[in-house]
Amino acid sequence: MRQEEHYEKLSAIAPTVFEETLRGDWKVNFELISKAVNKEEEGQQVLDDYQKRVEDLRAKLKEAGKLDTKVSMVRFMPSDVRIYHKDSFSGIILEEIGLARPESQDVNDFAAKGVTKERIQEMDGDVIFYFTYQPEGEDGESVESEWVNDPLWNNLSAVQEGKAYEVSDTIWNTAGGVRAANLMLDDLEEKLLSE
Repeated sequence: MRQEEHYEKLSAIAPTVFEETLRGDWKVNFELISKAVNKEEEGQQVLDDYQKRVEDLRAKLKEAGKLDTKVSMVRFMPSDVRIYHKDSFSGIILEEIGLARPESQDVNDFAAKGVTKERIQEMDGDVIFYFTYQPEGEDGESVESEWVNDPLWNNLSAVQEGKAYEVSDTIWNTAGGVRAANLMLDDLEEKLLSE
């Protein structure tokens, strides 16, 4: 997805395996890496442990009557604002748990990109998790600040009810691996079960 042009050079140095994509089902890449380093058994145990956590969280949310919570995800970036859909790292995890999504986000693709403030209502849900991409030398935080201080944002029901949570972009989006998945489960458990 990002480094294909360097495959030949890297292969001349050592055996090289590329992940095809970075979006969506992160387990596909985890299994590929486990196989590439000849650790398939250990990798399967890691995935089994993760799956048990998903099932435990689902059971806790169901018991608390929170499994039908509509979870919205928004990402602020220096040059873009996105509303994340189901085929994203965090979207896959929400679906595994069985959490609901707002109707406008219950879509089998990656994200709505280039979102303008005219579409801010699409960001609403029972809860909003928002994260900001802050690359070195760029200013994602000022984009976040502009949006979360906007009256339209502050009119969203989740915001008015104190259920808009800032979370780590690295965990919820950028890292895309098993550690991030487990940390995202921690965030969900802490925020959704403490309400």
